[in-house]
Amino acid sequence: MKSLRFRKKKGIKFFLFLFLGLLVTGTLVYFCILYVKAEKVLNKAYHPVSSTDKKATEDTLMFLVMGLDNNATRNLGSSRTDAMMLVSLNKRTKKMTLCSIPRDSFVQIQSANYTGMQRIESAYTYGGPKSAVDTVKKLFNIPIHHYVVLNFDSFIHVIDALGGIDVNVPKTFAGPLFDTGKKVHFEKGIQHLNGEEALAFSRERKIDNDIMRGFRQQLVLEAVKDKAMQLNSISKYIKIIESLEGQMQMDLNMRQIKAILEDFLIGKDYEVEQLTFDWRAFSNGGHSMVELYQDSVDHVAHQLRVSLGLEKKDERDNKKFQTNGKYKYKSDHTTATPESEKHADTFPGEGLYIGTEGNTKTGDLPNKKTKTGFYD
Repeated sequence: MKSLRFRKKKGIKFFLFLFLGLLVTGTLVYFCILYVKAEKVLNKAYHPVSSTDKKATEDTLMFLVMGLDNNATRNLGSSRTDAMMLVSLNKRTKKMTLCSIPRDSFVQIQSANYTGMQRIESAYTYGGPKSAVDTVKKLFNIPIHHYVVLNFDSFIHVIDALGGIDVNVPKTFAGPLFDTGKKVHFEKGIQHLNGEEALAFSRERKIDNDIMRGFRQQLVLEAVKDKAMQLNSISKYIKIIESLEGQMQMDLNMRQIKAILEDFLIGKDYEVEQLTFDWRAFSNGGHSMVELYQDSVDHVAHQLRVSLGLEKKDERDNKKFQTNGKYKYKSDHTTATPESEKHADTFPGEGLYIGTEGNTKTGDLPNKKTKTGFYD
């Protein structure tokens, strides 16, 4: 594959389905307003931040959905967002716009504790959901109305609460079970997976790359959605809610979730569009990084603002985007060869360096252990 560019696909990926599992399966929450357990779970998850914005219009909402690499069992010295996705809903145009942000994107972090360059996954590390929201808002010049953070436990527990899922495995391979040292064998074809197995299938990237990992995540989350839509038992929904207790963090309370369900989701049939970047891989001090080409960031920012009704479509929207190949960060090739980095470059030609020496310097990550993995 000459280019690793993401393609637009109609389908919802990774932690987005878990988020909509709160909202849409989430008739889940709508029905379970009758139950004290739902209120307890949501109250425990409620964590408002000052960074989120009021609605730009009555017809649009923008969410930042994040997947955390930490939990109470791992209790790592710091928590990072293993996945970040922007989700825009426009009920007037009946369009849902998705934008997955590569976790290794080298960006300016916006935090009270650190302002400098680092991988975007560390924004949460420096300042929790507030820093993550501020960093993404600054990067794309957009409002963010709500955020949701889920961890790996929530992924496992939801799938187990569903009774497992059936996934069409595209090729045979063996993948490690999360933090166990054991491996599970995946055979090409339809395979029934429990929560741990589904997570291993979704996170594996050594057999190919992050792009293919994203495709596997899509297969899993489509299976989650299909299984959830088949449920016809309130007790099953209650079990799913119970499985999420202490495994998520968000700025949505019961009243807001009910309002979003009624106003934006129930009975709505959205066309789904996924936005993609042009980008290149580079090495920096023994770490792999992703540089999002600046003109690509500007183009995606425009599309996001169009999805929110903040800008109108123009000539940029009438043709397929291709970066000009101007890059700002030199590689020290400590983690990859020039050949492999070029293979991960969506610009087909030789790029033009326009950066300055020393602009790849980064700060140290803080060491902040938590009881649950979530930033307090």
